[in-house]
Amino acid sequence: MKKITAIFLAVAFALSPIAALAIAAPPPPPATGSSMSGSTAWWIVACPAGVVTAAMVKNWKRHKELNAPEAWTCGLLYWWNEATGQYGR
Repeated sequence: MKKITAIFLAVAFALSPIAALAIAAPPPPPATGSSMSGSTAWWIVACPAGVVTAAMVKNWKRHKELNAPEAWTCGLLYWWNEATGQYGR
């Protein structure tokens, strides 16, 4: 349970838009020529990575595949169910 919580928190901090101990600095100038925000590229990579990671862990621990809602939530529903004891011990 502690490992799952630590992994979840590490991913949440890694994907957060605010640095934990950032020094006050002027914001960078806005990018020109792109209609994507800076976080869009992270979610394009992070969501499939979350699904693949959750699927590999569920297969390893439970010998089952992710169900559709677990995959639709980028694997977060699997981690929630695992942490709350939904699947049992």
